[in-house]
Amino acid sequence: MRILFHEIKKIFTWRILLLLVIANAVLFFLRIEFHISHFPNGRPSLDSYRIGIEMISKYGNDMDEEDRRDFKKTYEVQVQEANQYLQSNKEFAEAGVGTYEDFLNIDWENKEQAALRDKIMFEEQVDIFWELPERRRLMDFHETKEARVGTYKNGANPRQEARFDEMISAGHYQVYPEVVMENFKEFIFNVAIAILVSVVLIISPVFMKDRSRQLLDLQYTTRKGRELYKTKLAAGLISTLGVITALLIVYFGMYALNNTEMYFNVPIHMFIDSFSWYDPTLLQYMALTVAAIYMLGLVYALLAMSFSSMMPNYIALIGIQVPFVIAMITYGLTYLVTRIINIEVPQWVVPTSYSGMVAVSVLFIIFMWKREKHRDIVV
Repeated sequence: MRILFHEIKKIFTWRILLLLVIANAVLFFLRIEFHISHFPNGRPSLDSYRIGIEMISKYGNDMDEEDRRDFKKTYEVQVQEANQYLQSNKEFAEAGVGTYEDFLNIDWENKEQAALRDKIMFEEQVDIFWELPERRRLMDFHETKEARVGTYKNGANPRQEARFDEMISAGHYQVYPEVVMENFKEFIFNVAIAILVSVVLIISPVFMKDRSRQLLDLQYTTRKGRELYKTKLAAGLISTLGVITALLIVYFGMYALNNTEMYFNVPIHMFIDSFSWYDPTLLQYMALTVAAIYMLGLVYALLAMSFSSMMPNYIALIGIQVPFVIAMITYGLTYLVTRIINIEVPQWVVPTSYSGMVAVSVLFIIFMWKREKHRDIVV
C-alpha cells in the first residue's frame, strides 16, 4: 500500500498539477464558460426557460389534454393583454397597430411601424411580446405532436418504428421547451473534452518517467520487481478516478449556477427534439452521461499507460495519442456521451463501442504485462 501511495504521489507532481490547472482554465474559458454565464442565451431563450418553469410548476412533469387546453387559454389571455398594451399606447394607435394581430403583421416597408416594433422588442424589451411567440411555438408542437412523430416514424427502421409505436401508445409526446436540454448537452460535451484531455495529460508519463530516468533496471532488482508494473497500473487508474471526480465536482458546481434543478424530474422524451430509446428523467440522463465520461476516462487512461510503456520518448508518446484524442472529440463524444440513447443512433452502437474500447484497452495492458514479465528475465 505504501508503494501504491508513493506511485500516486509521483503522478501528481506540482508540474503536472499546474499543467492540469492551466489546461482546464483554457478549456473552460474557450468551451464551457459560455454555456454557464450566457444561459439562457438572450431572447427568446430566456422566455422559453421561464415558460418551461411555469409549465412544470403548473402541470407537473407531464401534460395531458386538459393541461394543453389551459396552456392555450393562457396564451389567449396574454394576447388580450398585448391588445390592451397596444391600444393604450398612443404611438401604436396612430401608426395603425391596435391589436397583437396587427403587431405580427407589421409592414416592414413602413418605417414608423418598424421603428415602433424595434422599440418595444429591443429597447424596452416588453416581456409579453417575447413570451407570446414562444408560447405560440410550443402550441404548434402540441397541436402537431402526432404528425411530427408520424413523420419520424415514416423514415424509421423496424426497431425505431417499434419504439415510436411504444411512445405513441404511452402518450409520450414532446411538449416542453428544449432550452435546458440543449444547454446541458453542450455543457457536458465540452466537459467531456476537458476531462479526456486532463486524463491523458496526467496519466501519460506514468511509465515513461521511470524509463527516461533509466530506473527500470534498478526496479527489476528489487523484491517488488515485475509486480511494480501492476502497482503503477493501479495508481494510474486510482489517479484517473480522482481527477475525473474532482473535475466533475468543479464543473457541475459551476453548472448549478444555471438553476435548472426544477427540470430534473421531467422525462427527456417530454423535451422538444428529444427522441430516445429509453425514458429517463433529465437527472437520470445527466447521471448516464457522467457514467459515460468515467468509462471513457478509464479507457483512455489504460491506453495512455500502454503507450507510455511502449514509446521511446515523450514526443512519440504525444504523437501517438493525438489522433486518438482528436478522433474521439471529433466523432466519438457526440454519440458516446450526448447522444448516448438518441433514437437516431442504432441501439447496438453505444454498448458495442464501449465494449470494444474496453476490450482493446485491456488487451493492450495484458500485452504490455506479458512483455514486462519477459523483460524481467535475466539471460
